[in-house]
Amino acid sequence: MRRRLLAVLVAALLAGAGCLAVVAYVRGADKRALAGREAVWVLVTKRQIPAGTSATAIRDGGYAERVAMPASTVPPTALGEVDEQLDGLVLTADVAASRLLLRGMFAEPSQVTGGLAVPEGKLAVSVLVSAAARVAGFVRPGSRVAVFTTFTVREGHGRVPAGDGLSSGHDYNQATRLLLPRVEVIAVGERGAAGVATSGDTPAPDPSAPASSSAAKAGAGMLVTVAVTQAEAERLVHVSLTGVLSLALLDDTATVEPDEGVDNNSLFP
Repeated sequence: MRRRLLAVLVAALLAGAGCLAVVAYVRGADKRALAGREAVWVLVTKRQIPAGTSATAIRDGGYAERVAMPASTVPPTALGEVDEQLDGLVLTADVAASRLLLRGMFAEPSQVTGGLAVPEGKLAVSVLVSAAARVAGFVRPGSRVAVFTTFTVREGHGRVPAGDGLSSGHDYNQATRLLLPRVEVIAVGERGAAGVATSGDTPAPDPSAPASSSAAKAGAGMLVTVAVTQAEAERLVHVSLTGVLSLALLDDTATVEPDEGVDNNSLFP
């Protein structure tokens, strides 16, 4: 009996020693990896953090952990801690797990809505436009555009939209008018898994491609998101449901002013 107890005790001691050796080896792995190189502490996300999460919530909610990494592999804006200087700021976009936390990921809450940076005091509105209507795909985030609408004229009311979409036929009169003289594009395309898609768009059609293929690309619709006031948003949403939209790229020298527009009767002098 004593021999059996002694054997069990020895086995237990050996197992404990083995566990301690494994733990010591694992803890020493980082040190061995960093041997001869300067190390810095950085914050790495433990799980995905949604856009709009405050710096305070990240600090107190266990979203990230400190990890030692070679200084030469760490960008200068990497955070070693979420300090009080970040209080009041929130993430501007989703951050996936196992990513470094960077200072540039944070901004004022008023500038962030679901991962999309919206200018202060403005609303973000998305409309669907064709490739031709978005200037063959040259409209990009940061572009300034004028918005035009083409619509079927309400009979007997001048150039007033009928409100039933763009109807065609010999008995119908259509008109085109300036809707918004200058608005800023803040996104093109749909929101992706990692945040707002602000650079994805279809390339210009290949001249060597079959005509049917190029026509399909030209007619393909894509969402364009613009920053507008409430009054502009109301007009833009209304027209997007009752007419057809076209965008025109602007530079700082372009002068665009509201006018009566043109219709089938006034198109030519």
